Amino acid sequence: MSELGQVLQRAREEKGITLDDIQRITKIQRRYLEAIERGHFHVLPGHFYARAFIKSYAEAVGLDPNHILNHFQSDLPAQPPTEQVERLRRRRVASANNPLQAGRWVTKTLLVLFIALIIGVIYFAVVNNNGGQLTQPVPSGTVNPGAEIVTPGNGGGASTSPIAQQPKPPSITTPPPETGTSTPDSATETPQATITFESQQGSMYNYSLQGGEKITVHLKVKEGTSWFGISEGKGKNYVDQDTLKKDQEKTIELGKSAYIRLGKPTAVELKVNGVLVDTSKMKSMPSNITIKVKEAVTQ
Repeated sequence: MSELGQVLQRAREEKGITLDDIQRITKIQRRYLEAIERGHFHVLPGHFYARAFIKSYAEAVGLDPNHILNHFQSDLPAQPPTEQVERLRRRRVASANNPLQAGRWVTKTLLVLFIALIIGVIYFAVVNNNGGQLTQPVPSGTVNPGAEIVTPGNGGGASTSPIAQQPKPPSITTPPPETGTSTPDSATETPQATITFESQQGSMYNYSLQGGEKITVHLKVKEGTSWFGISEGKGKNYVDQDTLKKDQEKTIELGKSAYIRLGKPTAVELKVNGVLVDTSKMKSMPSNITIKVKEAVTQ
């Protein structure tokens, strides 16, 4: 059963509605409704009808259809090549039958090329005035000659440049609770936990945890709603999963590894062992996060 099917089935059962009721409301055959709940989208009659049926089902059980389609985009069936070819053919026919629209497209293209040409001329003029080189002051101690810049991209890949190496995101630490009395000058605080970003592959973000024997995950929705699923280790055998609304919170305790799947990560405040993990740049819906306890190195 897919996550999308689980969300729809749970919403239907909470309202006390049967599949026969959904069939009567939406006029969709029961076998197609059962296929949606089980994740058997290949049974549905094409990509277009699959999205339309899922949208009608969501409306019937009181869910926002656009929100559901956006959250579970990766679970929806891929558009068959034949449908893509048919849409492209229709667009070409429409363009051929509307020469005015084609003329406007050519005009916009020429305008963009003209602007690009002007920018290129200005750029080369500035280069020539500076003796053929554009220099930019570099703060001392921040760039190592011969190193590489590694920038994680939204698509999961990484681009490299033989100039400098971009450091990993800084570790996030939280101080231990205060005990007794101390003066600011005589005592130093040691971090309880440290979350370190390790790597990214597509919609998967990998972190390591230092300073803890187990993982405690705390979720709070800042706006709208968001679905979540949490398990120990990578996989979809979730220890807990639910859809949270604004200001709703959830705390789950795990072992030495955690797999977190967020339907809308930018709407969720995520804390691990009390340390805030930045989800504002996780654009994929859903996004996946792995956290592993990193053993301390003894010397």
